[in-house]
Amino acid sequence: MNDSRGLWGLRLLALGLAGLAWFIFSGEKREPLSEKVIDAAVRYDLPESFLLLERVEMVRVSARGPLSKIRSLTAPFIDVFVDLPAQEGVQQVALGSDQVILPEGLEVVSVEPNVIEVTLDRLATRFVPVEATLAGEPAAGARVLSTRVVPNKVLVAGPASRIAALEGVNTLPVDLSGHARDFEMEVAVRPPEPLINIQEQPTVNVIIRLEIPGVEPADIGDEASPVG
Repeated sequence: MNDSRGLWGLRLLALGLAGLAWFIFSGEKREPLSEKVIDAAVRYDLPESFLLLERVEMVRVSARGPLSKIRSLTAPFIDVFVDLPAQEGVQQVALGSDQVILPEGLEVVSVEPNVIEVTLDRLATRFVPVEATLAGEPAAGARVLSTRVVPNKVLVAGPASRIAALEGVNTLPVDLSGHARDFEMEVAVRPPEPLINIQEQPTVNVIIRLEIPGVEPADIGDEASPVG
């Protein structure tokens, strides 16, 4: 008898939950539909060993659904994904509803623009010369006799087309102010642009030889490169 009562209790509970679910679902169906246009960020899935040179950052997504959900819809809840092929150069990429992820219960009406243009290049590496950048004036009337950078080359990585055209890189400024004698300083190498990175050796040693007119320069051993 107790088992029968327990079974009926479970049945009544299931019936109540089903009724609640029907009420919520039918309420959403009765709720008026609305639309909203939101600026959404585009996320790119890049093939291995490729870089994006030019991209579209944002597109406008028009979404439709129940009024309550549309009112709460904001940019962080929209994802636009673009899967790019391993191909160099300019590409035209079509955008559709299948590339947009929205919260459940909403649908994509349109994406504008529906075609975007991106530019890809292969990742390349190369050793390039490093040149010291000097700033300020030495003390006591001294002048720069020569500079030497150790190591004098660093490995850079970036888009193949830009790496091929790169002649060299520079250090961050070495301040000569207050110096009247030879000195050495560790200094960072400055990337020439955001898409080019310095690999393995982000710093170098810059050796500065100074002379004061009428005074013999000190002998520091290794021959240095004269200042041009």
